[in-house]
Amino acid sequence: MKTEDIKVEVDGKEQTFTVRSPSLTDQREAQKAYNTAFTDAIKSNSVVRAKMDDVLEDQGLWNKEKQKKYESLQEELLEGEKKLAKGGFALIDAKKLALKMRDVRLEIRDLISVRTSLDNHSAEGQADNARFNYLVSACVVYKENDKPYFKDLEDYMNRMDDPVALASASKLANIIYGLDNDFEKGLPENKFLKKYKFVNDDLRFIDKQGRTIDSEGRLVNEDGRYIDEQGSFVDKDGNKVDKEGEYVVDAEPFLDDDGKPVVLEEEKETKEDEAPKSEDKDKDKEADSKTESSE
Repeated sequence: MKTEDIKVEVDGKEQTFTVRSPSLTDQREAQKAYNTAFTDAIKSNSVVRAKMDDVLEDQGLWNKEKQKKYESLQEELLEGEKKLAKGGFALIDAKKLALKMRDVRLEIRDLISVRTSLDNHSAEGQADNARFNYLVSACVVYKENDKPYFKDLEDYMNRMDDPVALASASKLANIIYGLDNDFEKGLPENKFLKKYKFVNDDLRFIDKQGRTIDSEGRLVNEDGRYIDEQGSFVDKDGNKVDKEGEYVVDAEPFLDDDGKPVVLEEEKETKEDEAPKSEDKDKDKEADSKTESSE
């Protein structure tokens, strides 16, 4: 039985939990949850996956053109992978190819997102979720004593936003489906970019000095804000800005039709309020001067 530990802060204290792979008993009970959810979904007229394409076409969410586009993008990705694997051309062109592959992969995800979303609402999708939810409720225990963290499925469903529930679901998905948290790092284009030091371990662009930059070579900090060589905030064109993104400049008043400075009412009031203070300071200086003279 495969197990993996997770550490989660609970009530201000870090605790360790064990997520284990499902036993045969767990799988049988999970299948019951699947069957019940599938039956309920059919009764509520949820679409089955076999009818998915028909529904998508009826609603105008998918058509032959989109299918053709999807297949074309997939082919473009495969060709890119072959070229990167083979090599034999300019490194700068290989970098451009890898970046293009990144864009293509995002385009594919956007294109099929509607299908993925609808699949989750299909009868099978709802049943799959019910089965997985049961497994999470049954496969998480306290590491120190092996006692279940969740009382039952209902308890898990009521606490799905619980930090332990979120971490456990992610870890169990890795165990059951072989999902990899570093999936992105394993993509051919990202492996190439990292190998030739175009990106760092976090897949962020870096220059030859190892500093983080954007895709066009402009310096950025860890938050993605543009900075100059001294680390000061700038806009994308290198103009200085403050922390809030406001431009740092010596502001001058606007001019009216006669070329005279335009002074707003609030600015006049501010100057009038400051005037007495200036006069008081002058009087104080004059008094100090007289005092010094008398001494």
